[in-house]
Formats: sequence, structure tokens, C-alpha cells
Amino acid sequence: MKKLSIALSIIPALTCVPVMADFVPAEVVKDNYNQQTNTSSRVSRFEGLNLSSYVVNESGQVSDIEIVASIGQDKYKREVVEYVSKLNYKSAQVDGKSVPSAKLITVTSQNLHLGYTNDKATHGFFNDYEAASNLINEKKLDEAQSKIIELERDHAKNTVEIVLLSWLQSQHSYFTKDWIGFDKHINNAFLFRDNLPDQIKVRVVKNALQWFISKQDYVRAYDAIDALGNIEAFVFTDENKQQLLAQVNDIYKNSGDINQQIAIETDQAVMPLLSKSEVVLESAMPLSKVQLRCENKVVNYNTSAIDKITISKDDLRCGLLIKSAQAQTVTLKQSGYAFL
Repeated sequence: MKKLSIALSIIPALTCVPVMADFVPAEVVKDNYNQQTNTSSRVSRFEGLNLSSYVVNESGQVSDIEIVASIGQDKYKREVVEYVSKLNYKSAQVDGKSVPSAKLITVTSQNLHLGYTNDKATHGFFNDYEAASNLINEKKLDEAQSKIIELERDHAKNTVEIVLLSWLQSQHSYFTKDWIGFDKHINNAFLFRDNLPDQIKVRVVKNALQWFISKQDYVRAYDAIDALGNIEAFVFTDENKQQLLAQVNDIYKNSGDINQQIAIETDQAVMPLLSKSEVVLESAMPLSKVQLRCENKVVNYNTSAIDKITISKDDLRCGLLIKSAQAQTVTLKQSGYAFL
């Protein structure tokens, strides 16, 4: 049996996001979660996790589904889109008027079996994981890379294993100074951290927080602070949280212009989150899609002539969805006032 576990991470609240008194977020009115389907008589341990961004229009219908982060088996992507497309909403409203809204949802495709559990890492996985981790600690990075390839090929199958693999890959990328790889792997480990043991989850969130601050991704930095407070095994007092928030607030308010390099794979959507009021996007090759996605509005842009993108103080949790028919790295420049 296979179960699609759909966790509604519908754009989580941030400590520093303003609340519009006249804004009502979109709400699910038809729930298609936790459906089970027979897939095959053959036992499989392969699973996958996907983070999807989509638009809820003024009628409450879901459209424009894009997978913006994915680990594990690619075969589950089509299934994810099918499930998300069946959701029905009561549309978001501003001043009593229905408006389009952007949402995020995490879908975990899990295999359930009679006779044994598939929610833990195997001994084979842990043996190779520990071996690779020790090689990284010893700075034997070429040997560690070979062990990571073996681990991914032979053992990383269920959700626990594939998220642990992302964390391990982030550590290897850090020491080899592969910053594009590090950004991808630490983001995946952070996004899908609920599949990790608490001890490793704390390490992931702390590493991600430092990375988000260094790359001036302040929305995710605030997310990471909130995430620390939600780990049961980690002592994170309200005083600790306020001190950390004060430090990040100070960095953010004095950050000036933000310049980020965003790597885009062929026909794979990315959605960097925005923290300044004016945005300029630069690319060497044509883009196939550019769309501002906020909780309270959605704006499509002509990819052949994109003017400066403006975020107002009333716009909530905005990201810029970008796609390209060719792999490339684009430059995202943010300036203007800080609104988080």
C-alpha cells in the first residue's frame, strides 16, 4: 500500500510578518488528504518528498501547480500534482473581495507494508552514512564522495534516508566549497526536516540559519528561528528566541541592497522569497515564467520585458517563481525598504 501524506504547510506564519486587518487567507473546504491506493504487489521502500507552490484563484480553484523542491523518487511528482489539483478552497479576501492567493504544500509519498516498518533507516544505510560522515570529518573528501554515491545508489530509499542523505551532502559540499550544492542540499534538509531525528534536526536548522543569514535570505532565517522553537528535544526559551530575533532584525534592517545568484535547472521552478520592496531580475538567457506569488496577490510578468517588481508593505509572504527552458544562473537584486 502507498499513502500520500499531505502536510499543509500553507505559507507558515513569520514572527515579523505584518497582519492585514482586512485580509482573510484562503482556506481548504474540500480535503483529499490521506488517501490510500494499491500500487503494486511488489514491495518497495522507495519514497519521495515534494514541496509544491500553487495558486488559489478568486473562485477557490487550484491552478498553476509548480514543484519548487523535491527529493527522492521523481516518479511521484506527477502524483503530487494530481492530488494538489483536487483541493478546493474558499478564496482569500482583501476588503471583502476575493483575490488570488499563493500557497505551499508538502507532499510525502510513503510506502506502507504489512509485516515491517518503512519509517526508519536500515543498518546498511547507517553503516555507509557513518563511514561517509567520518571521512568528511577526517577531510578525506574524495573518499567521502565515493561513499556518498554508494549510499545514494544502494541505500537512500525512504523519507528518513533521503533527508539524512541531503544533510550529509550539505556537509560534504561545505568542505569542498561547492556553494551551489550546499545551498541545494541544506535547503532540502531544512524544508523536509520533520523526517529527521531531533538531534540532527537541530544541527540542520542551526546550519541553515547561518546560511540563510549569510546569503541574505531573511524570510527563511526567520523561518529557521521559528523552527528551533518547535523541536521538542531542544531547549529554546522565549528569551533565547527574542535575543536571536533581535540579532537577525539588526542585520536585516541594516542589510542594504541584496544581490543573490539563483541556480535554475532546466524547466524546474524555483521560488526565492523576498524581503525588500523593489526587485530586479537579470538573466543571460530567456526565462519561460516569472510570477510574483504572495498570500494576498499573484502577478504574472512578461518574460521578454520585465519591469522592476514592486512589493508593498501590505503584501504577505511573497516569493518570485522563476522557470527557464535552459539551465542557467540568474541574478536577483532586492532594494528599497525592509517590510518583514
